[in-house]
Amino acid sequence: MDINSTFTVAAPIDEVWKTLMDFERVAGCVPGAQVLNKLSDDAYQVGMKVKLGPVTMQYRGQMTVLERDAAAHRAVFEGRAQETRGQGTAQGTATLTLVEAHGQTQGTVSADVALSGKVAAMGRSVIGSVTEQMMSLFSENLQAMVTGPAPEPAASQGTETVTEQGTATAPPAAPTSPPATTAPAPRAPQPATESSLNALDLAKGIVLDQLNSLPRLLGVMAAVAFVAYRIGRRAGGK
Repeated sequence: MDINSTFTVAAPIDEVWKTLMDFERVAGCVPGAQVLNKLSDDAYQVGMKVKLGPVTMQYRGQMTVLERDAAAHRAVFEGRAQETRGQGTAQGTATLTLVEAHGQTQGTVSADVALSGKVAAMGRSVIGSVTEQMMSLFSENLQAMVTGPAPEPAASQGTETVTEQGTATAPPAAPTSPPATTAPAPRAPQPATESSLNALDLAKGIVLDQLNSLPRLLGVMAAVAFVAYRIGRRAGGK
């Protein structure tokens, strides 16, 4: 199965490339993914959890970097994984390419994947919907990682005025106003979104698969009805 996805980050291409090549750090941008162990500079033991409504699938396997070209901003990966509680498997290769335009970096991921087990039975449209949702979350998380949180505005401070004699005087007193209320404490940063794929997306994908096969079914039914009608006419004419 061929899967093609894109993502965009508002950052220089070299910065995005450097971040993506730090696999142990960038793994947190992929919903449900984590690096379990670094085997070498180009091999990692990885884990993945995907949730489809009430169904949760967990995979464990290995990711290997086959090619890495910093000048061309291109890398090729190979991955193999198996369900921790099931017989399903996933394996394939993926090519990552970055290009920069108008101050933004666009990444393209082209993958050739072979699936077995429960995931393979879901159909191409459902897998495509899942991939798009995960890539959207990945893009948002990567953007936050590359640019970092927005800086807090600096608090305004009072100033002193200096007279011609050099004596510092305090600024004029402000008009009396009600005491300021204490500002609420800033919210703690929220954890990264877990890979929970909406069951509605799954249902829509299944419906689309059925709708795609509907014209063929109607054609077969019409042909059968026509043949039955002709046989009836011939039988009635005898």
